[in-house]
Amino acid sequence: MGDPAGIGPEIVAKAIISLPKRLRKRIVVFGTLSAFKTHSDLLPLNVIKLDKIATNDYSLNVVETSNIMFTESDYGKPLIKCARGAMGAVRCAATAVIKGQLDAVVTAPINKLSINKAGYNFAGHTEYLADLAGGVDVAMMFASDILRVVVATTHLALKNVSTKLSIDGLLRLLLIVDSALKDMGLSHPKIALCALNPHASDAGLFGDDEKLTIIPAIKKALRSGVNVSGPYPGDTIFTKKAREDYDVIVAMYHDQGLIPVKALSFGRTVNITLGLPFLRVSVDHGTAFDIAGMGIADPNPMIYAIRTTDNILRGKYFFKK
Repeated sequence: MGDPAGIGPEIVAKAIISLPKRLRKRIVVFGTLSAFKTHSDLLPLNVIKLDKIATNDYSLNVVETSNIMFTESDYGKPLIKCARGAMGAVRCAATAVIKGQLDAVVTAPINKLSINKAGYNFAGHTEYLADLAGGVDVAMMFASDILRVVVATTHLALKNVSTKLSIDGLLRLLLIVDSALKDMGLSHPKIALCALNPHASDAGLFGDDEKLTIIPAIKKALRSGVNVSGPYPGDTIFTKKAREDYDVIVAMYHDQGLIPVKALSFGRTVNITLGLPFLRVSVDHGTAFDIAGMGIADPNPMIYAIRTTDNILRGKYFFKK
C-alpha cells in the first residue's frame, strides 16, 4: 500500500478498478484496512487471509498487515505509525512471495523521512527487500519502453559517490544486470557503462576514476562473459542513437541515470529490483504528501507497474527499440 499518509492506497485502489478482470482478480493488497476505507467507494473491501487466498474481481482484496488506525487527519504527515504500517506491509508481501504463496511484489511509495523516524535503518524499499531476502546484492533498474537505466549508487550524497565505486562492486553489479536481463528473455544483453567525470575525464584531466575503477571493472566483466562497453560520457550516452545501441545503460549515480529516464518517460517508468530471488516492481514517484487525501492522484504509473509485472511473469516483457 505504501505510506498511507501519501497517495499509495489511492493509486492502488484506482489502478485495480481500471484493470481487466483477468488481472484484477489475481491481485492481493497488503496494508492497513483503515487506510483503504476512504477508497471503498471505488471497490468494496474484501478482507482475506493468506492461508486462504480466494480473491474476486470486484473487490479490493486486502490482507490486514497492521492494526494502526489511520484517519484522514493523518494525510500529508511523516508519521511513525504510518511508516510502521507501510514497512509491515512490505515485509508481509515479500514473505508471502518468498514462501511461494504469491508471484511478485508491486510497491507503492514510502516516505524516507517517516521510515527513518520509525527506526528503520534503510534508505528505501530496495535496501529493505534485499535485507529480507538474506542480504543479497541488488540493483535498481528504471525501465520504460524507450530507456532502461541501472544506477551503480543509489541514495547517496554526490560528494561520496567516488568513494563508493570499486572494481569488484561494479563487476558484481554488471553480473547481476546481465543475469537478470537474460532471465527476462534477452539472450545477449548489451550494456553501456557511464563515466563518472565529464568527458570520461579527458584522459585524466578531470579525475582518475575511469582509469582506476571503471575500465578495470569493464575488463573483468568482459572476461566473465558480460557484453559491456564504456565508459561513455554522461552527456552523450543518453542520446537517441546511443539508446538504440544498448539494452541498458549503467549510470554511476542517482541523478545521472534518473534525470534522462524521467525526462523521457515520466509516468511510464518502473523501478525493477534486480538480484532479488523474486520479482519486485515499483512506481517511479514518491508519496506526494502535498496532494494526499485530495482524490486527484494519477493512478497511471501504478497501472503501468502492475501491467509490467504481469508481462514479466507471463514471459512477455521485451525490450523495444
